[in-house]
Amino acid sequence: MIPKVLDQIAEADIAALITNSVAEGRTIEYKRDLPGTSDADKREFLADVSSLANTAGGDLIYGVEEDQGTPTRIVGLSISDPDLQVRRLDDILGSGLEPRIRYASRLVQFATGSVLIIRTEKSWIGPHRVVFRGHDKFYGRANAGKFSLDVEQLRAAAPWLRAGLGPAIRS
Repeated sequence: MIPKVLDQIAEADIAALITNSVAEGRTIEYKRDLPGTSDADKREFLADVSSLANTAGGDLIYGVEEDQGTPTRIVGLSISDPDLQVRRLDDILGSGLEPRIRYASRLVQFATGSVLIIRTEKSWIGPHRVVFRGHDKFYGRANAGKFSLDVEQLRAAAPWLRAGLGPAIRS
């Protein structure tokens, strides 16, 4: 995660990620392009965002090229209608995750285009599940990227289960 309030992130902060070779990890991921319109692209986007919320929160940064997880250059996004694209992503997040997550986005302008940052908070009401067109999975993050949560990881991620507040199971 960029160690700055989202609204204060500027071009220099994004450039510093490249200069300092800040690699992808638990709280940051780079993407060259925005998610496409295919179902697979939308599922990938939902998995990326929910994995951040289910783990420690973090930044998903679009418009930055990476090589093996290390940012190499700012390519920028060529977006003719930024508001339309942000609303499209909001719609995907609003209908594809259960429960909904808290997040914010920021568009940073560059000479080469824009960089879009989607910042997800660590969730205290998770875990969050991707519920998009039959895809029904929970994701977490480690330094190597996102992964599907197994049963033990789901139990650890759900504070209400640890507290014994879940539904009674009758046999």
